[in-house]
Amino acid sequence: MQHVIDPALLHEVFRDLASRAPSASAPDAALARMKLIAQDGSLWPALQRMAWAEYGVGRDGEAKGVRLHLRFNLVQGQPEDLLVQRGKSCERRALRQMCLPGQINVGDRYYGEDYKLLAEVAGKGGFFVFRIRESAVLNAEEERPLSTEDRTAGVVRHLWARLGATDALRSIRLRVVEIRTLEQHLFLVTNLPVDQASAALVGLIYRKRWDIELFFRWIKCILGCRHFFAESPEGVTLQLYLALIASLLFQHYTGRRPNKRIMELIHFYLMGWMDSDELVTLLQKQMASGKTGKKR
Repeated sequence: MQHVIDPALLHEVFRDLASRAPSASAPDAALARMKLIAQDGSLWPALQRMAWAEYGVGRDGEAKGVRLHLRFNLVQGQPEDLLVQRGKSCERRALRQMCLPGQINVGDRYYGEDYKLLAEVAGKGGFFVFRIRESAVLNAEEERPLSTEDRTAGVVRHLWARLGATDALRSIRLRVVEIRTLEQHLFLVTNLPVDQASAALVGLIYRKRWDIELFFRWIKCILGCRHFFAESPEGVTLQLYLALIASLLFQHYTGRRPNKRIMELIHFYLMGWMDSDELVTLLQKQMASGKTGKKR
């Protein structure tokens, strides 16, 4: 396949399916109208002879890896765009390349540490909710009052500020939301207007980012995409595209990502242990039991 099929064709198939696949779960009412896109990267180990898949870690600094840069729609619960590169590729550079106007980019501290990236996302007409380090230098400009909703959500401080210890490092003007709970202490930054996202809602948006981590785990552990069948950049890209296309097809049919039991039924069908009618019947029973909370 890697010598016959252009990965760009599968990219178009993937984008078309992503636009038509139903939501994996009912979106939170507070987030339903937002275009929330989590950006993150996940690493797949590669063989040493895959020289192009440079990563640069390990005992001798010669480890190989392939990185999947993924944009994940947090409201619909499905992947929206992807980029496959060598393991050493920069996740911030991928965000610069993939972000679109009007979308709200959600990312961890790695993205929030690059103050120039904040300005570039805003300059492209995009928004962001990123985490920053507790040690980040805040140059406060305006303290915002906290509502009852904010305090209930654990917000202890809300202000307009600029980040950076010196004028040369200074960030654009943005909102800083500090959240302290029994489990977490978060410093979040966003350029969303106050009338569009309260401090409490900013915290909810960031906590939703965990869904992309769960999706990476599902791809590797449930779908079983852990090893590469090809060693070329084209072959690796095709395999990851096919894995994500499969996830969208499963979601299109079942309305959600398959769990381990559903994947087992599909494997039995592919091995010839059941016919298509039996597969459909058992899938319907499994999905019905999942909706009602019954365990089998």
